[in-house]
Amino acid sequence: MFGKTIRRFGRFFYEHPTVPQDVVPQGSFGQLKIALVADYFTSICLSEEARVCSLTPDNYQEVLTGWKPDLVFVESAFHGVQGEWRYGLAKQPKYIRLGQPQNIRRLVQLSRDLKIPTLFWNKDDDAFFEAFIDVACLFPHVFTTDNRCVPRYRAVLPLDATVQVLTMPFQPAFHNFTGFHFQKHAACFVGSYYRRILQTRRSFLDMIFTCCEEIAMPLHVFDRNNNRLSHFLEFRFPHKSQLRVHSRVPYPETSRIYKTHAISLNVNSIVDSETMCSRRLLEIMACGGIAVTNASLAVKKHFQNFCHVLTSKDQAIELFDRLRFGPSKEDQDRAAAGASYVHAHHSWECRLEQIAEVVSF
Repeated sequence: MFGKTIRRFGRFFYEHPTVPQDVVPQGSFGQLKIALVADYFTSICLSEEARVCSLTPDNYQEVLTGWKPDLVFVESAFHGVQGEWRYGLAKQPKYIRLGQPQNIRRLVQLSRDLKIPTLFWNKDDDAFFEAFIDVACLFPHVFTTDNRCVPRYRAVLPLDATVQVLTMPFQPAFHNFTGFHFQKHAACFVGSYYRRILQTRRSFLDMIFTCCEEIAMPLHVFDRNNNRLSHFLEFRFPHKSQLRVHSRVPYPETSRIYKTHAISLNVNSIVDSETMCSRRLLEIMACGGIAVTNASLAVKKHFQNFCHVLTSKDQAIELFDRLRFGPSKEDQDRAAAGASYVHAHHSWECRLEQIAEVVSF
């Protein structure tokens, strides 16, 4: 009841972006019908690969029995498209205590009864492993972005459940390389700022903000949470003279930002995993952006040849002081190679091929 009330309340304040429903795209998975419980980024990306239909607590019975999808794909969604799954999957703090998520249990059971294959993907491991473990245990196929979580899942899932690593992908329809078109001798950051959680992430961003102050280089922030009430509290960016905070831009248009700014910043929330990296890093590289990121095991193993990795304030100041006047030929060659690499190995089509090797649909 509480969750439903909050969802209804939120509709008066938030204008949720929409996702095309049951549109047949081009590509090898264009005829695949995927019923989705996912947040907006995953949903809009998958809609470019397959026919998708967003499940809600109100429509899932009709969709599963009438539309008859080939696959039910559930991710670690905090809101879902249109906010329909807010408080519906993740464990909640004690002061909310909504009990066990029943709608998703009924959805999975109906899928099982109809013999529709189901999978769960925790895109937020390991930071939110505990938040979604109860939901993950409902599924016969579990995928994680963090290889360290595989034994943790196997310890609690049934013996016949599969557990695989499925790393973060990007969507080439939105983020692609079209040559170099840098127009702004400044840095950009597309994302969020957290005041209470993810301290390592916040510390890196704070260091970046300080560096920009010291060399008087503008940093254009496109705030993903500017339309939320909590934007004034938990998600509020600090006040800095070089910080130019803008409203969020539609997700498919973020490529324009990466292509026009001389420096595109990334921050990885998880730094001690060989497989977990931010979606943003892949998107920057896919566009041929000059990616500047914090260090992580995943970056070291897969991407360090294609981006600038910062580990100290002095290193950041030296790099920014050079890049602010435009990338060098070496920077551009590195970025072009990165675009080729991620397009070959980290697209959504690649991930669907991985899923197809495990899940029969």
